[in-house]
Amino acid sequence: MTDGGDAGRAAERLIADKEDLARAITEALYAERPELTARYGAAGREKCLQDMRYNLEHLAPAVALSDNGLFVSYARWLVDMLGARGIPIDDVVRSLRLTDGVLARKFPAGEAEAAAAPVRAALTAIAPGAGRAT
Repeated sequence: MTDGGDAGRAAERLIADKEDLARAITEALYAERPELTARYGAAGREKCLQDMRYNLEHLAPAVALSDNGLFVSYARWLVDMLGARGIPIDDVVRSLRLTDGVLARKFPAGEAEAAAAPVRAALTAIAPGAGRAT
């Protein structure tokens, strides 16, 4: 169980550690899916890193306010926007699952849980059954 302090600290950490977190998520995604390099090249990897930063920037207020709906709305928009650019929903789902895993590894337990709640809610909303990290 988390408290308001955990949520506040997690939101602050999301912004303060945004670059490290975005790089860890991007590295994990490309490590498990090396075909992404062939498909998108170096420019695609940089764009992915930028997208992970945006995801974290949108996650922070949802965590700070303990309002999962904020991030759910963002995730739905993200799926639509990236889908229009040919990025499959599976890529979005996997990046959010990896975000959950990175937060679990890098944040203290209460903060990780506070930060993961909106991510898991978004996963459930965009891909029912996908709300748990793997």
